[in-house]
Amino acid sequence: MLWRIFEYPRNKIELLLFILWVWTAFAAPERLRAATQVDARLDTTRLRIGDPLTLTLSVRTDPGESVRFPALAASLGEFELLSSLPPQKYEEEQGATLEQRSYKVATFETGPRAVPGLPFVVMRTDGSVDTLYTPELQVNVIALVADTTAAEVRPLKGLIGVPRLWHKLAAWGVAALALLGVLIYAWRRYLARREARLLEGFKPVTSSKPAHLAALEELDRIKSLGLIEKGEIKLFHILVSEAIRHYIARGFSVDALEMTTWELALALEEKNLEPGLHELISDFLHACDLVKFAKYKPQIVEINATFNKAYEIVEKSRPREVRPLDEEKPGEPSAPASGDDLTSASLAQKPGVEEKR
Repeated sequence: MLWRIFEYPRNKIELLLFILWVWTAFAAPERLRAATQVDARLDTTRLRIGDPLTLTLSVRTDPGESVRFPALAASLGEFELLSSLPPQKYEEEQGATLEQRSYKVATFETGPRAVPGLPFVVMRTDGSVDTLYTPELQVNVIALVADTTAAEVRPLKGLIGVPRLWHKLAAWGVAALALLGVLIYAWRRYLARREARLLEGFKPVTSSKPAHLAALEELDRIKSLGLIEKGEIKLFHILVSEAIRHYIARGFSVDALEMTTWELALALEEKNLEPGLHELISDFLHACDLVKFAKYKPQIVEINATFNKAYEIVEKSRPREVRPLDEEKPGEPSAPASGDDLTSASLAQKPGVEEKR
């Protein structure tokens, strides 16, 4: 009965409508489906000049179809290809395949720019070849430095008065230095008074006994004060040094209390001392001076050695006992010498030798 459709014009119109329906049902979906097979996307539409831009291309193919991606190096127009990322493939319904590829591109021109449509070559299952294009993508590229030509030019602002602070800083500096000087002076004065008070409390005891006995008693007294245990190392050496200087002043008729160590050593060279006594006195006085004036911190072994030298000085220079000739027996030492002057008495008398009167 289809031949009756052509009998009347009205039936011809129905035939055209029928043909249009068939084309819409079969041919149009195929073309619409083919137009949506390729796509292109950008990660942003606004960027600075030279910044990388990610371009993602995707294509959907049916089973048996193959596709060739565009050659981007020659198809990007104003954009440059920087690098490409690994492709990704996804399986979809009815055996279709979705393939995506991402690229890093950049442009070095400012203003509105466009990524042109990119051609994809698709091989159909029936052997036909189609070329599909992606849509054009718009991008706005801005400069790194803002355009100042369009900005409003304003007049220069007046000078801002800044107060000068150098005179205040100088005044504060002078005040700080003055305060520091006062503190240093007060500290040194405190130390001097403290040392004077300590020395006042430990003055050597004056005695009418012979010089060597008075010196030994003074050394014993200093030892009993316990200054080493209290940490008064400097005061200990001052007192020991003063005790030996008092002994030398009385025993050798030398103004030892008013002399320096060097002057005292020169004065003792003129005295007839036992061998090694002069060096012993010099070593002792130098050891005391290191602690008194050079702020040397000796160890306990050095302190004991210095104190022992003080005893040794007294023992080596004390007067020898001699006896009168009428009481002297053969093989016995002579009688003791009188007086505190140790210059001649410090020499040992040999047994059997008479003392000259």
